[in-house]
Amino acid sequence: MNADKALLMAAFARMDVVALAVAMGTVCAIGLFLLTVTLLIKGAPPGVHTGTHLGLLGIYLPGYSVGWGGSVIGAAYAWIIGALIGFVWAVLWNLTHYLYIILVVVRAHWWRLMAD
Repeated sequence: MNADKALLMAAFARMDVVALAVAMGTVCAIGLFLLTVTLLIKGAPPGVHTGTHLGLLGIYLPGYSVGWGGSVIGAAYAWIIGALIGFVWAVLWNLTHYLYIILVVVRAHWWRLMAD
């Protein structure tokens, strides 16, 4: 019985909402920061704007631009967006697992009642 319980606990482990939110936010922030800094260090040919495609994020993230200041502003925005995605993901993960466990328990009780 302990092996079955350990298997179920591993399969339906609860995800830490705050930890996933912070981790996702940090990964997204570092990612956007590094992308912007890489474009700045690499540079662009003469007459071409640096990071034309990445600069389009400024439409959705006010204050963001492909520049040193914009990289910090973009990292802050990316952290918030990543944290929200991580938070929602963890909450939905936990909710679906709780609902599935409830469904399994209810079905087990139902079949036990039908067998009696």
